[in-house]
Amino acid sequence: MTFEPQIPNWGDEYKSYTEKLKNYHDWLCTTGINTGLISRKSSQFIWDEFIVHSLYFGKILNNIENNEQNIYDLGTGGGIPGVPVAITNQNKLFTLVDISESRVFELQRLKKILNLENVEIFNGNANLVLKSNNTYISRCFISSKDVLKNLKQLENVTYIVSSNGEELNEQKEMFHVKQEKFTINSTNIRHIDVINVR
Repeated sequence: MTFEPQIPNWGDEYKSYTEKLKNYHDWLCTTGINTGLISRKSSQFIWDEFIVHSLYFGKILNNIENNEQNIYDLGTGGGIPGVPVAITNQNKLFTLVDISESRVFELQRLKKILNLENVEIFNGNANLVLKSNNTYISRCFISSKDVLKNLKQLENVTYIVSSNGEELNEQKEMFHVKQEKFTINSTNIRHIDVINVR
């Protein structure tokens, strides 16, 4: 299978970062797999599902009002979606949060390799950084329904999370949910929920 590092039309503004995104992709395909940060996947899968999918988080972040805040990537694992978003949004500060010391160690090394000056790494439980007046992103760490449960006591929070596109009808008086649908390649559609605490 031929590897094609394409970026869909919705991500035209990110095409100038392709080389650095490819460097991160290469790191995921080698160090990421060898250290257990991600499971063994094809190069194209890693590009589509980890790089391109993550870029849409950045597209959403560019369109939200409280984009001056620190952005926390909860349960980041191998830096997904935080690293691709940080690469393409260098004027924002990102904190990658993971409970595993070994993953955090590898992320510290990656930060130096890619010279990610707008990235901090935090080793700890994601629930410890859930506070009012912040912005959070996560790809596979938590479901949208669980996000709603965790945000009940908070104010002025935006949480952007991958989803399966299911309807979220509960507690509309507390939350505003916008569901985004986008392509990661010519045929595959993915969903992200943008959850705002009212």
